[in-house]
Amino acid sequence: MKYFMLSLLAACADLVSKKAVRDNIPRGRKVHIKGRLYLWHIKNKGLAYNKLEDKRKTVVTASASAVGLVAAYLVYLIKTGAKPVDKIGAALILGGGIGNLAERIKDGEVTDFIYVEAKKMPIFNIADIIAAAGGIITVVRAFFR
Repeated sequence: MKYFMLSLLAACADLVSKKAVRDNIPRGRKVHIKGRLYLWHIKNKGLAYNKLEDKRKTVVTASASAVGLVAAYLVYLIKTGAKPVDKIGAALILGGGIGNLAERIKDGEVTDFIYVEAKKMPIFNIADIIAAAGGIITVVRAFFR
């Protein structure tokens, strides 16, 4: 149960951060924080890097369905006798996915706002960071089994 709570906490942190951005930074505005770090409020109707935005109805929906299957597997991992580190990785991936999926279902798009000025760097959000951290844990763990 604690791993599901971790997923829920991750999703809530993401949704709260997105609401704060929507309430305080006008869409399209870029606010310099420090060095190369910016808050840049954009909407992402596609996938990563806003890819396939024009094919939302088909490809994005199919991708969301695939993510749903992965989420089901992650829930299975959490509920089974997997090692705690595996459950943490799965819970983080699931939590990040829930944060983005909830917003996509509600608004048809995802709020992205974290930008590090660098060549071809995407604008992302807390859910992306959380899911990526879970993915890194899962991949690193796979090398040490």
